[in-house]
Amino acid sequence: MKNQRIYLPSSPLKLVPAILAFMLSGCFEPPQEALRIASSPWPGYEPLYLARDLGYLDNQNVNLFELPSSDITMESFRNRSTDLATLTLDETLELLHDGTKLRILLALDISHGGDAVLVSPEIKQLADLKGKRIAIVNIPLGIYMLNRLLDKAGLERNQVTVFPMSESKQEKFYLDGKADAVITFEPVKTRLKDAGAHVIFDSSMIPNEIFDLLLVHEDVYLKRKTEICDIARGWFKTLRYMDEHTDDAAARITRRLGVDIDSYAGMMDGIRQPDQEDNFQLLSGNTPGIFKSAGRLQKIMLTEKQLNHAVNISDAIDGSFASCYTK
Repeated sequence: MKNQRIYLPSSPLKLVPAILAFMLSGCFEPPQEALRIASSPWPGYEPLYLARDLGYLDNQNVNLFELPSSDITMESFRNRSTDLATLTLDETLELLHDGTKLRILLALDISHGGDAVLVSPEIKQLADLKGKRIAIVNIPLGIYMLNRLLDKAGLERNQVTVFPMSESKQEKFYLDGKADAVITFEPVKTRLKDAGAHVIFDSSMIPNEIFDLLLVHEDVYLKRKTEICDIARGWFKTLRYMDEHTDDAAARITRRLGVDIDSYAGMMDGIRQPDQEDNFQLLSGNTPGIFKSAGRLQKIMLTEKQLNHAVNISDAIDGSFASCYTK
């Protein structure tokens, strides 16, 4: 029997450079990091957490986390600690003004009573606010609501004393007797009502003026549009689930919020959540519906020196995005 020569491959160590070169050549792509979505406590954002609970968000590609307040969420987005964020229209204008490149993906909700002015029991009418102390949430929305309140009350700014602060501090500030009125939103609104305060003015009296939006950084949008569209589809799928399975959706949401069904129902009474068609009308076409509200808000922000110059919100809108979730 002849001897057979067996050829073995080179030492495995010698193969390492070749393997690395193959990986770096573009034939192998490392997995992308999960998209980070930041939000703050507000019932209008709850469908995001419900979507995660129901499996409508790809938890391998999406990391959803809640921050204590909207101003912290805004700063997280500004410093790029998050890829997407739930923020208000006024915060969006401020970010655009400061040079942040972003896209508005969705109108998550429109406040219809969720943002409110709560006052102590002895205050019966708007005129009674003259000379009173008002705690406002320390974001542009707080100033906007203050302006709309004073307009309705026929008062000037120098006729009230204003205390800006985070919404997380407002309840204690009021309970400590340091404010006669509080401009706030859920869930602080419900807690103050439980403490004896009553609503004297709210966003239902100024309909279609206060929006909550889902934002994404422009470069992230351009690179990962398919995944971002999946998030939008998951959002609308969740809204349909809330309509079709009301009891189960409410049970899941109240469990996460730690409130009872009645409190949750009261919170949801104060907001309206636009469906796919509404979003198309608001964020698409030659003149997106959100332009009118943004113009009114921007005028107040310029007057209040919250903006030094006007911004063009159209720079943040891609009218073609709606086609990915409406088809």
